[in-house]
Amino acid sequence: MICHTLIYKFAESVSVQDREQFLKELRETVLDTGLSVGFDHRSHEWLPVDEKAVGMTGTAIAQIVCEDSETMRKFSELTSTHAFIAAWRSRISYEAAYANHPPLTAVPATNPLHHAEHTVTVHAPIAVVWDILVDVEGYARIFPPTQDVKILEESPTHQIARLVVDVNGETSSWISRRDIDAGNRIISYRQLEHAPIVGHMGGQWRALPLGEDTTQLVLTHEFRARDAVDGKVAGKLTPQEADTMLRAAVERNSVADLGAVKKTAEAVAAGNGGDR
Repeated sequence: MICHTLIYKFAESVSVQDREQFLKELRETVLDTGLSVGFDHRSHEWLPVDEKAVGMTGTAIAQIVCEDSETMRKFSELTSTHAFIAAWRSRISYEAAYANHPPLTAVPATNPLHHAEHTVTVHAPIAVVWDILVDVEGYARIFPPTQDVKILEESPTHQIARLVVDVNGETSSWISRRDIDAGNRIISYRQLEHAPIVGHMGGQWRALPLGEDTTQLVLTHEFRARDAVDGKVAGKLTPQEADTMLRAAVERNSVADLGAVKKTAEAVAAGNGGDR
């Protein structure tokens, strides 16, 4: 296997919608070739130190995986690959750095980091959807799995809250930090204190306007089960059982949460008030 890892730095003039469309079309271009066995992309998670970092700090990272170097060479020489680059270079401003390398082994393959993305179209203005997303204490009223939310720390640009959530029929509690980008309608979240089977959990809520009365809502997760101790996770599950349980919970709760925001926002937009 060989990986082609790309680090993109988009100019401030590039909108969130254009970034999303760029990465969406990159995925389609890569997978349509039939030469890649894997593709993924993530947004860079900003840290306070990044503001003073020397060198280029990326906006997003993408990775293309091929079976071998020869296949990667063929991919890099395709007309469609160069047409994609030329088309987007004429539309937006960005810098890119890349490296070709074998798969990295810093994270054991037996406990992979998963990426999940779910989306729904909401027939309500983006301002209505956004108000629901930033009201974290209201999650207990509208999200079926969420039982209680308490804000521990809050500012206009962040929230730290303790959530009590039903996960696979069991009550779990954790503390999450939510960084709020009101200008771009993005909430980036990550767990500071994890549920018993979780090793890492983070992601984003993204609200994108499709028109005056329609919003595209995207929910992403990056997650990994907790490492096993003496062969068990949380003292009772095999690593495979924990991984399967966590992936199922993310899938089920993502669908439920997006549906709840959609139902509530559309009710508010219709003048029915919603369950708020």
